Amino acid sequence: MKWSAIRAALILVCQLSLVLLNQSCQTAPAPPEVARALEQEQDLWRAGASFYAPEEYEAYRQALVLARKFYEKEELKIGFFRDYDRVRQEFSRVLAEGERIGRIIEEKKASLTGEITTRKNDLVSRYEVLNNLSLELSQRTLSRQQLAQADVLLREVDRLLDQAKYQEARSRLDKVNSLLNQSENVLRRQLDRYMSPGEIARWRQLAERAMEKSRSGNQLVILVSKLERKLTVYKGGQPLKTYEVGLGFNGLSDKLHAGDNATPEGEYKVIKKVSPSRFGKALLINYPNEDDLKRFNEAKKKGYITAGSRIGGLIEIHGGGKDGLTQGCVALDDPEMEELFRMIPVGTPVTIVGTTDPNNKIIAILKREPGEKQ
Repeated sequence: MKWSAIRAALILVCQLSLVLLNQSCQTAPAPPEVARALEQEQDLWRAGASFYAPEEYEAYRQALVLARKFYEKEELKIGFFRDYDRVRQEFSRVLAEGERIGRIIEEKKASLTGEITTRKNDLVSRYEVLNNLSLELSQRTLSRQQLAQADVLLREVDRLLDQAKYQEARSRLDKVNSLLNQSENVLRRQLDRYMSPGEIARWRQLAERAMEKSRSGNQLVILVSKLERKLTVYKGGQPLKTYEVGLGFNGLSDKLHAGDNATPEGEYKVIKKVSPSRFGKALLINYPNEDDLKRFNEAKKKGYITAGSRIGGLIEIHGGGKDGLTQGCVALDDPEMEELFRMIPVGTPVTIVGTTDPNNKIIAILKREPGEKQ
C-alpha cells in the first residue's frame, strides 16, 4: 500500500512537470514592438537624428535602453512566468517618441530645403542677369569664366539637395555668390565709363551734331550706338532705318591702337564702298581721324602703350553677320548690309558713340550695388 501511494505521487509529479513544460514551450513570442523599435532606431540614425534633433534623439536612446532592460529581464524567466505587458508599454512609448523625432527631422529637412532652394533661386536670377548681360556685351573675359564656374556649381546644388547634403549645398552657394560678385565687379570695371555722366554727355553731344548734319542738308547720316548694338540711318533728322549690329571682341572699349579689338568712337565718314570684301559688301570709314591720332600719340608719350604700337586702320561697316565678333569693325547680317550698301553713298557722315541713354537697362543693372537683388 505504501509503495502504491509513492508511485501514484511520482506519476502525478511527472504529469504536472509535463504540463508545465508544455506550457513553457507554448509561451507567446516577444511583442512586435521590440523589433519595430530596433528597426526604427536604425532608421533615425540613418536619417541624421543626432544632427537634426540631438537632444530628443539622446533621450530616445536612453528610453530604448531602459525598455530593452525590461525585455531582457523577462527573457531570463521561464516562458510560463513571462509577462510582456510592461515591455509592450515601454516599447510603445519608444516608438511614439521615435515617430515624433522623425517628424522633427522631416520638418527641419523641409525647412533647410526651402531655405537653400530660395537662396539658389535668387542666385540663379543674378546669374541669368549677369550671363545675359555678358553675352549681350559680347564679353569674352574673366567674367565669362567665373559665370561658367557658377553655372556648374548651381547644377551641383540640386544633386546635393536630393542627397540631403545641406552643408555641402550651402558651401556651393557661398562659392556661387562669390563668383557672381567677382563677375559683376569685372563687368563694372570694364563698363565703368558707361556709367559716367561726363562720357554720356560727350556721346550725346556727338549724336546731336550728327542730327544737325542730317537736318541741315536733309542728308543721310549713320549713327552707331555700341551699347545698344544699333546702327540707325537718319535723313533730315529722322530715323530712316535701324539695324542690329555686332562689334569687336573688345567692342565696347574705344579703339586706341592696332590689335586692341576695340570699335572706335567719334565722327567719321564713308571713304570707300568695297565690293566684294572679305565679309561681303563693306563701307570703309576714315579711321584714324585727327582726334584718334592725337589720342594715340598722347598715349604713347605717357607710356600707356608701347613705342612700337601702331594705330591701325581699315575699320569698316561690313557684312558677315551681326552675331560674329570682329576685330573692331561694325558687322551686319548680309541681307541688311546689301540694303545699307545700296542706300549709302561715299562721303556719308558716320558717328559712333558708346550710348546716349543714361537710363539704359544695362546701365541700370550695373548701377546696383554688388550682390544687390533686382
